[in-house]
Amino acid sequence: MKDNNCYAFIIEKLEGIAVYKDQNVGVLSRYKTGGNADLLIVPKTAEELVKSINAVKGVCPYFILGGGNNVLVSDNGFRGAVIHTKNLTKREIKGNLYIAECGVKMQTVIEDMSLNSLGGLEFAVGIPSTVGGAVCMNAGCYGKSVGDVVCYVITENGIVSKGGCDFSYRSSKFLTEKETAIKVCFSLKPSEPDVIEEKLSAYKSFRKNPRGKSCGSVFRNDGFYAGKIIDECGLKGLSVGGAKVSQEHANFIIASSRACSQDIYKVIEKVKEKVYEKRGITLVEEIVYLGEF
Repeated sequence: MKDNNCYAFIIEKLEGIAVYKDQNVGVLSRYKTGGNADLLIVPKTAEELVKSINAVKGVCPYFILGGGNNVLVSDNGFRGAVIHTKNLTKREIKGNLYIAECGVKMQTVIEDMSLNSLGGLEFAVGIPSTVGGAVCMNAGCYGKSVGDVVCYVITENGIVSKGGCDFSYRSSKFLTEKETAIKVCFSLKPSEPDVIEEKLSAYKSFRKNPRGKSCGSVFRNDGFYAGKIIDECGLKGLSVGGAKVSQEHANFIIASSRACSQDIYKVIEKVKEKVYEKRGITLVEEIVYLGEF
């Protein structure tokens, strides 16, 4: 551990909250690769999450981890504190407003929405993310984004209106300004169950996830389809160790059971290098790196 004194200080401040030293956090990511964090903090409530953030802020590096679906953890781990939001799963519906804590899975949101005849997030079906991660990254597809239906967000600093969230393509203030989306209020629209189901079925048919362990799209489709560009550069199947560019969808990197995070990282770097060399395009990752590479 980097600084036992600073971590002892944090642990003391978080008495009553689950805190673990030197814990593997790679297993909490979609790829299941990577090493240990100095501290793993697992709050049970929104209040405990705020307390955890305040305890580590300014004391050590920290990272808020939800489902870990687009996170690549360094094989060397993370010298700091990881705060895991898996227990923050409360949600409620008030008319057409759907309020969810950051640890709620987007699939749960879709199911609740459908059961209560509320529409507006059908496009998000199949997005493997928690509410917090989806809002932080402004996740989306088919020309639509989660930020489109956000009403407001509650952070450790208070309520942020939709206009204050600074939503842009795969970004928000929660990504750029190190502020945590603790609760999110979505503004949905009443809709007939059969209409919702028709939309969900259509979006499901569009979404074709390649076989194998992946984190979904690795690169942003910012004005172009990254997968198409990578394919045109002849990079399907490009591999390093146990990681390779999918033969089915070139914007996916598949990891075998023997892959380590460095293998995945090296494939990403090789793809970026080759695409720039052949097409003059700089690919930008959607994937988020935790630790040093």
